[in-house]
Amino acid sequence: MQFELFDYQAEAAGSVTKHLARALRNYAEDPAEQAAVILAAPTGAGKTVIATAVVEALLDEPEKVGSERAKTFLWVTDDPSLNRQTLHKMMAASSSLAPNRLVTIENDFDAEVFEPGKVYFLNIQKLSAKASLSKSQVDGRSYSLWETIANTITQQPCDFSVVVDEAHRGMGATSSVRRARDTIVSQIIGGGSTGRPAVPVVWGISATPRKFVTAMTDLGRTVKTHLIRVDDVRASGLLKDQIVLGHTAGVDAAESTLVRHAVRRVREYEQSWASYTDSSDEPRVHPALVIQVADKPTEKELADLIGTVLDEWPEVHHGNIVHVFGEHADLKIGESRISWCPPEDIQDRSEVRVVLCKTAITTGWDCPRAEVLVSLRVAKDIDLITQVMGRMVRTPLARRIQSAEDLNAVHCILPKFDQSAVDAIAAKFRAGDDDTLTGGTQIVKEPVQLARNPQLELQPEPASVSADGPASPAHENFMKLAADDDRPERSEGRPAPANSPDQSENQDSVSQDSVSNVEDEGLFAEAEPVQQLSSSGPSNVFDLVASLPSYTIPRRALRSPVTRLTSLALLLANTGIEEQAPIKARNQLLAVLDTMRADLVEAGKMEEAIQRARSTRLYERSVFLGQDGKEAVDTDTVIQLDARGIRILMDRARAILPEGLANAYVNRIATTDDDVLEAMITTIALAGEPTLRSEIDIRASQLVEDWFNRYGSAITRQPAVEQERFDRIKRESDRPLPTTITIPTRRIDDAAGKAWERHLISDDAGLFRVVLRDWEEHVLRTELDAGAKAWYRNPQSGRHSLQIPYMTSQGIAGLAPDFIFVHQVGGELVASLIDPHGTHLADAVPKLKGLATYAANHSSRYHRIQSVAKIGTVYRMLNHRDKEVREAILAAETQDAADLFRSHGTDY
Repeated sequence: MQFELFDYQAEAAGSVTKHLARALRNYAEDPAEQAAVILAAPTGAGKTVIATAVVEALLDEPEKVGSERAKTFLWVTDDPSLNRQTLHKMMAASSSLAPNRLVTIENDFDAEVFEPGKVYFLNIQKLSAKASLSKSQVDGRSYSLWETIANTITQQPCDFSVVVDEAHRGMGATSSVRRARDTIVSQIIGGGSTGRPAVPVVWGISATPRKFVTAMTDLGRTVKTHLIRVDDVRASGLLKDQIVLGHTAGVDAAESTLVRHAVRRVREYEQSWASYTDSSDEPRVHPALVIQVADKPTEKELADLIGTVLDEWPEVHHGNIVHVFGEHADLKIGESRISWCPPEDIQDRSEVRVVLCKTAITTGWDCPRAEVLVSLRVAKDIDLITQVMGRMVRTPLARRIQSAEDLNAVHCILPKFDQSAVDAIAAKFRAGDDDTLTGGTQIVKEPVQLARNPQLELQPEPASVSADGPASPAHENFMKLAADDDRPERSEGRPAPANSPDQSENQDSVSQDSVSNVEDEGLFAEAEPVQQLSSSGPSNVFDLVASLPSYTIPRRALRSPVTRLTSLALLLANTGIEEQAPIKARNQLLAVLDTMRADLVEAGKMEEAIQRARSTRLYERSVFLGQDGKEAVDTDTVIQLDARGIRILMDRARAILPEGLANAYVNRIATTDDDVLEAMITTIALAGEPTLRSEIDIRASQLVEDWFNRYGSAITRQPAVEQERFDRIKRESDRPLPTTITIPTRRIDDAAGKAWERHLISDDAGLFRVVLRDWEEHVLRTELDAGAKAWYRNPQSGRHSLQIPYMTSQGIAGLAPDFIFVHQVGGELVASLIDPHGTHLADAVPKLKGLATYAANHSSRYHRIQSVAKIGTVYRMLNHRDKEVREAILAAETQDAADLFRSHGTDY
């Protein structure tokens, strides 16, 4: 693969590959065992990238899934543009699928069977009753496509699968068009009442597969489904976070005025993208404006629209404007000509800046750089508007932009909508639908631009400490922590201000034994975050909050440690941080093989291992028939491996020693060409040692963590796109690793909720609006009244979120405490972590334990670490800097978090 998969994509690719391979094996054993495998992927999940990974595995690495031969796929859709787009995306994503292996079936196609190792793309209209492909002996054709399909099923049934893309479309439909689609797809799949041979395995891809699952179940097929969660797609950054809906509240407005506003908005995107991509050395993004018009616009209406755009956007000319109307022909508007553009070409034609459309743009359209839509349709056309918008929510760089969050939004301007109509369209986006919309998007109806709060450029007051007096605890709180065995003892924690929750006298740092126990559990890594601070602490609230220790939350689908190390080494080299990293990584892993070989030689076992690798011992027993009393004779024969046998065993060694490690070791120990065979046998012998793989993996994991610690500071100086690549490798650890957070510099938010002062990011007036639950508002008001200088509403996920790992029955999850407060104590800025805690949640106690463990490791970085809950009518607080409280939480067996607040908490 050319692309690194997100964790949910890798998990999906592995699951679908396993299901398909197993289904084909089951069919080989029992032809009555027909199956359907479903990939349920919401819009924007990257289904083509996932499918490419599956196809690569089954075409190029069949032995890894227990097969001897490459597979063949027939990819079926009802949309030619979707086929073209899928083929182009596969070529871009794959490192092995050359154009001659991706075949579009045209009218001149003629073959007895489909060839192994290829993907054939079929538009089902080519199999309609009148289509020439559906007939043999026509136009010089020897085989109809129906015969090709049937012959492939008959001659190579265990290696052939049919892929039904957009599988939900048409299944169980009532319109004549969809019934025709359903009939053709059903005949391709075969079986049942079709009279055609049944395809052994069908692979359906759909956002909403319910109808397809029902159809496959009715055919008696065994159905296996892999479901991708919308939350995973959104967390990956592939989808934009916000949709900003602009409207006039039903007041009639000149359309040209709002079109001008839309042009200004897209030009603002252009400037923002130019600033971001130039500073981060990334490909330039050319944002596009989509204008949706009525079904039958007059030439004058179109001319007025285009004239308004050209007046407001001097850099744009007629050649930058295209249309995707159903006429598929150029439009002559006055003296100008507006060309038609296939929807699937818009994304790659960067000169296209304005797109005119009428109804929905087809499923073949995928244009992440379309940033602004102005729809001149009326409210009754809500479905047509949401269908277009659903194709505009993908992020242009396939990731979230952390440093400029306003680039994670898409704008929709609706001149003909009133408030109720806007509420209806917002509800559709929140809920999602079967075809184009992924639910859960934040809907912004009253947008406000936020940036870092200009009123918080605070400098700390000088501390009143004598020149020869001891450093204050606040100073120590922000000194860079040394390794555990060097770490100085910390003085007693400073008491809280009179109006803030109390601090216990037991606020000493956790004992070394306690730290060791936590580390033995494997939840927290030993290393501290790489952010370095001066001994006098941060000079402003932004640096202070950004310096607080956070953790990566491990991915669910983990690559092997060797593959992870290889990715990190290449990234370090490509970014110039350590150009020799790939060589160093390879040498470190080869050294593990050297050590094992030396140990076996010293123990006198190496020659025995080589002989086992070189030969096979065949045991035979001779039994004498009809000769009672004559005992059977046992013999054994040593059979030397032939060249093919050595190649087979070498392939197995490569699976144990991935990323070219097996070949590298052969090259390492073979000094001449004549030594290669012996070197291969030695490598096979070492790969057969049961402990080798685990030792290789341990060394690879150690090296990854060592390098993240050693080069952490250099990594933080990389552009955002490179930092994200490093973070993805970091998240592949089997346990959380230290990291830092970033504070947004600007973002768009909704002006909903109460306005609060002193938040780290705010509008121009220094205000931040947020909707809070009653217990959250109580905590916020209490802390601000107690003199907090600043506060930060911690997001639930992303690089702006401080994450704390905790254990659940499903593995490691991440807690995002609600609030970070900054106080000024003894002349120093100090941070407090306050988490209003819902005791009713099933994971309330595990979250408390995670926060207690975090406090045990990092209490010296905070003034206070507290959980607050409303128990009955009283607010209670758990002080995680109190050693006794921490130990009580960690030892608790109760499932009711309220019990802990009652027995070990104090009034807040």
